[in-house]
Amino acid sequence: MTSGAGRRLLGLVTIGQSPRDDILPQIQPHLPADVNIRQMGALDGLTRAEIDALAPGPGDYVLHTRLRDGSAVTVSRTAILPLLQGCLEQLEGEEANPIVLLCTGEFPELCGSGLLIEPDRLLVNVVRGLRPRRLGVLVPLPAQIEAATEKWRTTGAELAFEAASPYRDGDEVFRAAEALRDQSPDLVVMDCMGYTRAHKEAVQEVMDKPVILAASMVGRVMGELVGR
Repeated sequence: MTSGAGRRLLGLVTIGQSPRDDILPQIQPHLPADVNIRQMGALDGLTRAEIDALAPGPGDYVLHTRLRDGSAVTVSRTAILPLLQGCLEQLEGEEANPIVLLCTGEFPELCGSGLLIEPDRLLVNVVRGLRPRRLGVLVPLPAQIEAATEKWRTTGAELAFEAASPYRDGDEVFRAAEALRDQSPDLVVMDCMGYTRAHKEAVQEVMDKPVILAASMVGRVMGELVGR
């Protein structure tokens, strides 16, 4: 649980490649200064050809993520699950606790011996507690809406979806927010850890509704766990 001179070690696991310099600024303000952070990625060390071989096929659970060079890729959950589990086990071997999954996708098969923060579980349960009448959800890709519908219908809210990748043109999020506004949600969830504070501000510029940014919400929970 500690690293160096008694400093706590926090593990971050991305479904893409580390480091996630886009996500860390959303999280780090909520963490105490005396925390060491170790990042690992399921796609670390793989060639582009090896990554392309992990692309989803028909019926696969689709994941959208970022590589070290800033480019975006789409991978199959089934294909990367063993790689994620390997990252988790390596971080546990380094005594990282808690470990945070930097993805809002569902990974029921992942297992570990310490605390594992799974953002999808946090998001869904927070929204359940808020009891919105109509929930607006932003996901990166249209191909993810079907699986997201299954996840978010457990909140009991009416659902409205739009898709906008956080890794492409920033105007894409703005346009998706405009389309979502026309569906009159009373709460919006940005259902991807890749969305940033700037993306949230773009949504708030379009509609005067509460917006939950996954990365900052997860950062607040992390701060509660590792703070004093």
